[in-house]
Amino acid sequence: MKVIISQQNKKLLITFKSGKLVDKYRIDKADDFLVTVDKFLRKRRIKSIGRIGQISLIGPMGLLTERIIRAIIVGLRF
Repeated sequence: MKVIISQQNKKLLITFKSGKLVDKYRIDKADDFLVTVDKFLRKRRIKSIGRIGQISLIGPMGLLTERIIRAIIVGLRF
């Protein structure tokens, strides 16, 4: 699975790519990222994340936003 995160104005655009499946979500703050991951897993009926492949943070992003997202992803890898 590939996760691409970019910031547009004050919103975050989250893109999940798993094989040929692509899901995009727009959220207001980095704290909602975990809710977005849950939505993706339920929608695609994925039991566990397993190995998260490539993570891309695109464009200028606030340091706090980047740290929150990286902390969540590190937690998901365990």
